[in-house]
Amino acid sequence: MLLAGGHARAQEQAAPAESLTEPLPVCQLDPRDSGKLAVEPCRPAPPVQPRRSVAQVIGRMPAQPASPVVPIAPLPPSPAVPMPRAPQPIGSCDSGGCRDAAGARYNGAGNATLDANGRICHRNGAFMQCF
Repeated sequence: MLLAGGHARAQEQAAPAESLTEPLPVCQLDPRDSGKLAVEPCRPAPPVQPRRSVAQVIGRMPAQPASPVVPIAPLPPSPAVPMPRAPQPIGSCDSGGCRDAAGARYNGAGNATLDANGRICHRNGAFMQCF
């Protein structure tokens, strides 16, 4: 009798689960809020046409002809770039620029100036270096 009673309880528990397996409605968007579903849970809509299998064909890329080798003419020699000189100590400065200890003039205001040859010079404290 115990076995029969246990089997009856299992059928009672299965009955509510069977009543919940009604088909779910097809998913549709809420007309007031398109970011939500109208009814949840829902099932996806059935396909309009049945899908058919198609063999996937992967073809080879066509062979590319090798590009012709074009000889490159050598570049003309570039002029020698002078190396920066060693920093020179500054003797005195005025509103138009500075003079170094040897008397060379650096025109400009602030830390960026130009020497007599037009090179950019940078003042760093008591020294001037041109590049």
